[in-house]
Amino acid sequence: MTSNAPQKYSSAIILLHWLGALLIIGLIIVGSLMEDMTGASKMQLLSFHYYAGLATGALFLIRLVFFFINARPAADPSWPQWQAKASKAVEGLLYLLPLIMVATGMIAMSIYGLSSFVESGDYEGYQAAHRIWPMLVHSLTANLLIAALVLHVLAALYHHFVQKDHVFDRITFRKTN
Repeated sequence: MTSNAPQKYSSAIILLHWLGALLIIGLIIVGSLMEDMTGASKMQLLSFHYYAGLATGALFLIRLVFFFINARPAADPSWPQWQAKASKAVEGLLYLLPLIMVATGMIAMSIYGLSSFVESGDYEGYQAAHRIWPMLVHSLTANLLIAALVLHVLAALYHHFVQKDHVFDRITFRKTN
């Protein structure tokens, strides 16, 4: 690591990371559950999903600010070049994809008026109107986000259990040697 780069992420970034992870995993689960639901229960869960998505978007905007103002640990210089590039690419996706999801959800709800169906609980109206491009992008982006999250978790597990290089420790509150 470079001498002026910190060994760990700041406490704020660590907190935002894990809070964001919980929110995103929760939203993915709720989104998956909604696919097979109908009627009033779907509309209630959709309303929760929408507001939780907005909260997640706000959290990610805050995290983005911290991303630009806080120093971050550097990639280990012993990593192969492909690994350092893959790490940066997945990190970029984990910032970009949630923001795309928030934007497409907001566009669908506000510009395309889906929020009126959700607020009124009009399931039939929602079903007739929800097949619009922002929702298609939202769904595709969710699948890409799941893939990026799986890669991220697998890489963290690889570094923690196989490489034992303490990369995972950089994003935890645990003290490092």
